[in-house]
Amino acid sequence: MLRNLLLSAITLSALSISTSASAKTWFEVEVFIFERQTNVTEQWPNTPAPQINERAIDLITPVISTDISGVASGLNSCIGSDWSTDNPSDCNDPLSSNTVRTHPSNVPFSIAADKPQQAYLNDKVVLLSESQSKFAEIIKAVSRERNVKPMLHLTWQQDMQSKRRTKPIRIFAGKDFSDQFEYHGQQIVEKNDSLPDVQFSMNDFSNFGQFIEPQHVKPVWEIDGTINIYLSHYLYIENDLALRKPIQKLVENHYSEFNEFDAVNTQVEKTMQPFLQSIPLKQNRRVRSGEIHYFDHPQMGIVMQIRKMVQPTMSRPIDLGEASAETSTNLPENNFNY
Repeated sequence: MLRNLLLSAITLSALSISTSASAKTWFEVEVFIFERQTNVTEQWPNTPAPQINERAIDLITPVISTDISGVASGLNSCIGSDWSTDNPSDCNDPLSSNTVRTHPSNVPFSIAADKPQQAYLNDKVVLLSESQSKFAEIIKAVSRERNVKPMLHLTWQQDMQSKRRTKPIRIFAGKDFSDQFEYHGQQIVEKNDSLPDVQFSMNDFSNFGQFIEPQHVKPVWEIDGTINIYLSHYLYIENDLALRKPIQKLVENHYSEFNEFDAVNTQVEKTMQPFLQSIPLKQNRRVRSGEIHYFDHPQMGIVMQIRKMVQPTMSRPIDLGEASAETSTNLPENNFNY
């Protein structure tokens, strides 16, 4: 049913115009990702978590994260007498005072700018507002299907480059599992370590925050990866995503013990332990602008459209509020010969 619905949307698309090599390299991209919450019998390989390209452009973090560096810098430091009281409320916690940004435990479904945007010369990628998207009816139709969970929707404008020069778009959505699992799926085991038997003087506590480093935990998102779009006479889409799901995994534990003859016996104990499985979605497809493309998968689906747009003709206005604004250092990198 869902496949037929999306195929009908593709057939009825009024913008299905093929794009081969063109001097106009700015396009508008819209992406809708959903999860299929159904039980499938397919066995997934033990695929490692995705390795995120360091060059990937992150449009999501600036929208969902909160900058709290100003709060941290404004906290009062603790002195020895503060820590000796029952309620040192006038000083900051040294474990969290260096935190700069924070993020929610779940990524919002809609990632968008707060007002309509446009691309300027020398821009690379521009996140658009919700009013500039066109998938409202598709999202409503798909969301009505049984066992479908909408995960992410965003629209952006991008200066398409060759495969060698392009930068992928970072994609992540859903829940953050970092309080339960490590990035590569192992369960986090809580340690009940007691403090070392070390004698402190009261003067030592004045510098207590200097030798306790804050722990910056890397998010472990339910959906994680990149979408890479590039030009090579035609448009190409490369999806490299993973869906993480908690499962029970059979784990072998090896331990040694001495027998009555002082010989070492190695024992193997198999137990079921929680593990965060990474289910891959890797596809590469040549596409046409204007058409609605559906990337199918037993556990999730991606609906994408790459649209022609009005090409940027003006440079971005200088923000007089930024004293360090760059005026003429960035030159366009588009020198395609088609």
